[in-house]
Amino acid sequence: MASHDSQYQAVVGKSRLSTAVAHAILVAGLVFLLAPILLIIASSTHSTSTLQLGGLQWLPGDRAIENYARVISFEAGFSDRITPMGMLGNSLIIAIGVAVLTTVLSFLSAYAMVFFRLPCKGFVFWFVMVTLLFPLESRFVNTFGVVVSLGLINTHAAIVLPALAVALGTFFFRQHFLTMPKELIEAATLDGAGPFRFLKDIVVPLSISKAGAIFVIAFMIGWNQFLWPMMISTNDDLYTLVRGIGLIGQESGPGMALVVITILPPFFLLLIFQRWFYKSLSV
Repeated sequence: MASHDSQYQAVVGKSRLSTAVAHAILVAGLVFLLAPILLIIASSTHSTSTLQLGGLQWLPGDRAIENYARVISFEAGFSDRITPMGMLGNSLIIAIGVAVLTTVLSFLSAYAMVFFRLPCKGFVFWFVMVTLLFPLESRFVNTFGVVVSLGLINTHAAIVLPALAVALGTFFFRQHFLTMPKELIEAATLDGAGPFRFLKDIVVPLSISKAGAIFVIAFMIGWNQFLWPMMISTNDDLYTLVRGIGLIGQESGPGMALVVITILPPFFLLLIFQRWFYKSLSV
């Protein structure tokens, strides 16, 4: 009896030790991920001179109201048309446009590859996946020529359209569609459902979580664009928040405040879609 008790205590001790180690790893990872954000938030409350002399600050300062007020009233450009609200609006238009169109195009392309009998669809899929090896920066010259030929310079479409070629979304949707039971297709066929009805009544409801995850990822891609918008637009009315950080000063208190404002929309979006996002990654 004593031996059974000792074995039970040993198992419990190992279980508690493994749980403690797992929690310690999670806490360390959380601190590692949140530390840069907390550092930026704390630095946004200090004066520019403090940041230039002492670098980024871990403790809050006393210039928060002044720095954020300067950001709100900030104006730049040849005619003072670069404003925080204007940059926020441009960032939202671009990010939402990239997110919506990428999700829809990835969904439809994967749907066609899985549920339609297309010649060489395996080759087409891997040809699409090869585009992951060529980031947007490697296609700047050719893409710029295409945008110029279409007359899209200094438009939101010129910034949004080249960012839609995200093969990762097609890959996620394709793998998800392949896991769907074949009985669903057989039942839809017996019920007389065509491709559109099958898409609307069966595929879409079963793909909401995947679509939410792809939407978040594509939104981040559109929101964080910097080089391409700077290259394709010279109009002050098309400035985004990411580009505006350079105007107000990256090593200044107001610059740190603008960085904080810049990361808030993606942060809240991730909070809204977190259930779908994590469910999509875990299934």
